[in-house]
Amino acid sequence: MFRNWVFKIAAIVILFIGVTFVMRNFVTETKSATNGKKTTFTLPDNSEVILNSDSEIDYKKWNWSENRNLFLKGEAFFKVAKGKRFEVTTPLGKVTVLGTQFDVKVRKNRFDVTCFTGKVKVNYKHKEIILTPGKSVTFDNELQINSIVAHTKPDWLDNKIAFKKESLKYLIDEIQRQYDVNIEIRTNHPDELFTGKIPTDNLDIALEIIATAYHFKTMKVTSNKIIFEEK
Repeated sequence: MFRNWVFKIAAIVILFIGVTFVMRNFVTETKSATNGKKTTFTLPDNSEVILNSDSEIDYKKWNWSENRNLFLKGEAFFKVAKGKRFEVTTPLGKVTVLGTQFDVKVRKNRFDVTCFTGKVKVNYKHKEIILTPGKSVTFDNELQINSIVAHTKPDWLDNKIAFKKESLKYLIDEIQRQYDVNIEIRTNHPDELFTGKIPTDNLDIALEIIATAYHFKTMKVTSNKIIFEEK
């Protein structure tokens, strides 16, 4: 009876170790950043990932050195360690790199990729584009926009959002995401496009910039409910 008891204990221990191994290596790992927050973490190869607000990444640790693939929803900045191919898959397209720094953003039907160092290959539907340092591409539905960036990292890492000829709706969506607030516009949406930078660490200044640009009157109903009205 004592021997049977020992065997049962050993079997339980082995089972526990096996389940733990499977959970840690085969089950998908998920990292996320909620509205108004950022999350920084390190992958098994010491590549660094910084998630912007309302973003999520899934990946598997098992065999990472041979299969460095992540699935991204939202926006993230990557500092990729040197090594084998590194892939970021999104609902709209895929980015493939080797030892570089780049930013990927996917929101609704819009897909943005910016390369800061190294070289990035972007696949979007039937298109394939190579980005070199300082180059950026945006796919908005079927529209492709190529641009050049002068900075060496995304503005959101320094608590700013950079906009270039963006609609008011896109602008408001991003502010709501960054500050975890709800904004209501009680007037016809102006057609004017916005170009400039808005802080992500000072809501009052952010609201003032928008109100000034679009001639709105700002009302704070609660700490997370804002209304814009026409003056």
